[in-house]
Amino acid sequence: MKAVGKNLVVSLVKQGIAKTKGGLLLGEKQREDIRYTEGVVISAGSEVNGINENDVIYFDKNNSHNIEVKKEIYTIVNMNNVVVVLWG
Repeated sequence: MKAVGKNLVVSLVKQGIAKTKGGLLLGEKQREDIRYTEGVVISAGSEVNGINENDVIYFDKNNSHNIEVKKEIYTIVNMNNVVVVLWG
């Protein structure tokens, strides 16, 4: 699978259960206070600069969408919505 243009194909990193200051346990989908989410780049489009395959990124989850390929769910992110790139 190859991303095109300024798009990235991303596999989301599972966040698991989070605990609030008050002791409540929140599932992954209930963390609405966190705008950005973590993912691993599977493929970067030809117009993407500074982001490579296997980089860990944080991106605006409200400006992305999911796609299913061979029963696997991937997230499509425009490079303009990436806010952080982590290197090993």
